[in-house]
Amino acid sequence: MMLKPIVAFFEKKVRSRILSIFIAYVVAVIPLFGVLFFFFNQSRILFKDLPSVRGRLNEILVSIFDWADKKFDLEAESTSQWISENIIAASDVPIKVIQESLQSTGYVLANIGLVIVITYFMLLYRTAFKNFFLVQLKPKNRKRVIQTLDEIQKLAKRYLIGQGLVIIILGLLIGTGLWLIGVPYPYFWGFLAGFLEIIPYVGTSIGAILPFFYMLMVADNLWQPLGVVVLYIAVQQIEGNIISPNVMGPSIKINPMFIILGLFVGGITWGIAGMILALPVLAISKEIFRSFELTEPLSYLLEDGLTRKKDIFLDRFDDDRHRLFSIFFEERKD
Repeated sequence: MMLKPIVAFFEKKVRSRILSIFIAYVVAVIPLFGVLFFFFNQSRILFKDLPSVRGRLNEILVSIFDWADKKFDLEAESTSQWISENIIAASDVPIKVIQESLQSTGYVLANIGLVIVITYFMLLYRTAFKNFFLVQLKPKNRKRVIQTLDEIQKLAKRYLIGQGLVIIILGLLIGTGLWLIGVPYPYFWGFLAGFLEIIPYVGTSIGAILPFFYMLMVADNLWQPLGVVVLYIAVQQIEGNIISPNVMGPSIKINPMFIILGLFVGGITWGIAGMILALPVLAISKEIFRSFELTEPLSYLLEDGLTRKKDIFLDRFDDDRHRLFSIFFEERKD
C-alpha cells in the first residue's frame, strides 16, 4: 500500500506495471534492504570482540558493593556471594537475548524478503483485487468505499514520508547526544535507534540497550553508560510529545494498548515483519472503521488519548446504528 504512489508514478512514465514495480523496488526497497543488512552486520561486528559483559558487570557491582560495605558496615563476604548468585547470574539472560538477536540476521532478512514477494503480487494484482471487492458491494455504497480507499492511500503515503523524517531527526538528535557523551560511532547508534523506532516500544528499547551495553563494556566509568540511558529517555519524551505528533499527524496515533496487542499478534503471525507492519495496519484499520456507521465507534476506541474521549461513546454512538452486537443478536419481541 505504501509503495503504490511510487509504482503509480513510474507507471505513468513507462506504461508497464511489472517494470514500474521493479523500478519502485530499486528506488525504495533495495536501498532499505541494504541499510538494514548494514546495521545488523555492523552491530554483530561491534559486539563480536568486546570483553565479557558478565566480567565487566561483576567489576562494577563489586566496586559499588565494596563502597556500600564500608559505608554501612555490611559483611563483605555475604555481599560478594549474593552478587555471584543473583545479579551476575541474572545478567546472562538479557545478554544471551542480545547475542541471539544480533546473530539472527538471516531470519530477519528472510522475513523482509517474504514481505517483498507478497507486496509485489499485491501491487501487480491491485486493480483486480479492488474490482473484486467493489462488486461485492451494492452500487450505492461503492463511491464511499472508493473515497475510503483514497484516504487510506493518503494515510499510507503520509506514514511513509513521516516515518522517514522521524528516522532522520532521531538519528541526528541521538547521534549528536551520543557524540557529546563520547560514545564511539555515535551516528551509527543514532540512526540504528531511528530505524528500530519503526517497531514501537520494542525497537526503541533495543535501540537504547545496545549502546548502553556497548559503553558498559568499553567505558572506564559509569557516567557514560548512564548518560546513554538518560539521553534515550529524554529523546523518547521529545519524540513522543513533539516530533511524531507534528511529523506523523494525529491520524497515525494509536492507543498504546492496541499497539502492544498488534505487536504481539504481528510477532506471532509474521515475526519481525509483522511487528513492523502492526502500526500502519492499525492506522489503516482505524481509517476503515471511521468510514462506516456501524464500526465508527471502533475507530475512536483505537485512537490515542482514550481517557480524554471516554464520554464520546455515550454522547455520540448510543444509537442502534452503531451497535455491533446487533449483528449477532436479534432483539426478542414478546
